Amino acid sequence: MDKTKAALSFNSVLLLGINGIIGSGIFLLPGTLFKAAGWASLATIGSAGLATLVIAMNYAAMASKIDEDGGAWVYANQAFGPHAGFQIGWFSWFLGVITISTETAAFLTTLSGFWPAAQHRSVYVGIALLILGGITLLNFFGPGTMKVIDNLSSTVKVGLILLFIVGGGIYLGLHSGHPVTTGGAGHHPINAFTTAFYMFTGFSFLPIAAKQMKNAEKTLPRALVVVMIVVTLLYMLTQFLTIMLLGSTVMIEKLPVAAAFMHVLGSAGRGLILAGMLVSTLGVAIAVSFDTPVELASLATEKKLLPREFGRQNRFGAPIIALLSTMGLAILLVLSGSYLFLVNLIVLSSFVQYIATALSLLKLQPDQTLPRGVRLWGGPAIPLVSLALLAYLIFQFNSQTYAIGVAFAIVGELIYWADNQRKKKSV
Repeated sequence: MDKTKAALSFNSVLLLGINGIIGSGIFLLPGTLFKAAGWASLATIGSAGLATLVIAMNYAAMASKIDEDGGAWVYANQAFGPHAGFQIGWFSWFLGVITISTETAAFLTTLSGFWPAAQHRSVYVGIALLILGGITLLNFFGPGTMKVIDNLSSTVKVGLILLFIVGGGIYLGLHSGHPVTTGGAGHHPINAFTTAFYMFTGFSFLPIAAKQMKNAEKTLPRALVVVMIVVTLLYMLTQFLTIMLLGSTVMIEKLPVAAAFMHVLGSAGRGLILAGMLVSTLGVAIAVSFDTPVELASLATEKKLLPREFGRQNRFGAPIIALLSTMGLAILLVLSGSYLFLVNLIVLSSFVQYIATALSLLKLQPDQTLPRGVRLWGGPAIPLVSLALLAYLIFQFNSQTYAIGVAFAIVGELIYWADNQRKKKSV
């Protein structure tokens, strides 16, 4: 670790972690979770948080051993060579693309709460193209506005959660609440766990930033534990209050948190949540859209794992081929499926990176040439437990999700093979 560059205090790390994990899922998925698991959805969220913490410890250990940006694909490249590194980097880029699509779909779902016509297919498609076209144009001129947008969206989404928890708690304290029934709910707890797991997938960037932390070997594990506890409690409180305010009708609400806050502050409360969600989801989509093309370009420029064309920049410094590839695929995804469909793709892409990181840790943990790094409390049991958990969960997806994942991997293999063939001919 380069201590001279360390700048993030423990409190800064906590705020980064909380902002990075909380996304659109907490505003849109309480009904889906309740329908699948009933009141057990609260325990499901807690279990997903604990499982994510175990997996996050693999990232903490690897980040403290390998002082290089990139996360899972860098670890796989170090442990298993460039071919494995490329495929994990390929899926890491795919995860960014899906995140852009998912947040755009969340924006459109939220917009329908203000403007019901947004649910119509032609209107949905038109607005999606307008949003993603605008994001592409914004990226074309470089990342100068990214930090402001990211800070705004992070502040809004965390502020909304706290406002909902405080307002909902006060309301329930002053009123008897709604009678809650669980009829027709609670038959698919594994589905609920997979969905809840999605809400925690933003954790992986935090260990990657380890080299910017003060005393990372001690700060990072403690920060991960505290961040996961705080986020899990926020999610569970939001889920609990939403159920208490809406009763079993939570299952049929497309915008459950907004509908629940309507009981607290009337139509103004619903409008406030929806407006904040619009800012938050669009802000996340824009912020991720700046990082994702850069990640694809880095595979071409830093590790030479992609054709060099992907690293080509325009005069504003934007990686233009990587940008067009990113936004083109994002458009296809947002037009091809629903929010829940995209959530499943995010979880699958995340699992690929989690598995690669755990395997890399098992391979590199005994390597005496690398820094000792973070000492895991469970030692080798942590990556082994992580792999067992992921091996079980990865078989819970539907066939369409698998098909897209396999097809994407095949496309990556073809690009990697063609680039290697070209390199051999040029030698």
